[in-house]
Amino acid sequence: MKDNNDSDNGVSSNNGESSKEPPDENHDIVKSETLEDGTEAFMKWMNSTDKKSHSLANPIVLIKFTNDKHTIVYDTIMSQEIDVELTNGIPFCNFCKSDECAHVGFAICIEQLYGHRRGEKEETVDKIIDY
Repeated sequence: MKDNNDSDNGVSSNNGESSKEPPDENHDIVKSETLEDGTEAFMKWMNSTDKKSHSLANPIVLIKFTNDKHTIVYDTIMSQEIDVELTNGIPFCNFCKSDECAHVGFAICIEQLYGHRRGEKEETVDKIIDY
């Protein structure tokens, strides 16, 4: 029988691994494991009023974007800057060593939204937001 005072808010335990602070009532934790998690993080970032905020409200934040080259993001859950490189149109996360993580999913969304409008020069989040 489950104790009635458990307050996990639907977040499963992490099997004894250390974790960041628990989610509050206003923010859901977004996992960084799948492409879909990256798409969800991108949607949260797009709907954010402060696109540069490194709070849990923005699980992944865009730092820099170079069309068809690379996307640099900040993962607020891991407190880590992440570089996703594109080689022959295929994104690869240098942090996760994967082409299927949330960072790649976020980079694909950025590429789809802004890539066809840009040249090959590097753009900061300020220039992309103002576009």
